[in-house]
Amino acid sequence: MKKGFTLIEIMVAVVIVMIATFSVLNLSSNTKYLFNLITKNNEFSLKASILVNEKKSSNLYENLIDFNITNDDIIHTLKKEKLYVKIIQDSKEELKEFSLLKEIKKIKIYNKTNQLTVYEVDIK
Repeated sequence: MKKGFTLIEIMVAVVIVMIATFSVLNLSSNTKYLFNLITKNNEFSLKASILVNEKKSSNLYENLIDFNITNDDIIHTLKKEKLYVKIIQDSKEELKEFSLLKEIKKIKIYNKTNQLTVYEVDIK
């Protein structure tokens, strides 16, 4: 008798290798997606922090014009990026229970895909 593998044994081994390969590829693609998502969220947070501090305009280039940026690619990117700012002031009646607080502003900065909320508190 000849020693060797049967067709069924080979097919089972191929299926096991395919399942292992697909699971590794799926894990890799999920990792890349999450990494890109976190990177875009961090970039948005950096851009939004400019508007929280300056609040001049929703155009990032107008907020950074004092820095004399000379790179045309950066200028084009900053002019193209639009972030929207919505400021909500809480009423004074809600603040009576906190004796040291004068005013609370809720600043919401957002674009099509991301949102950042910042609270600005004035203390007596």
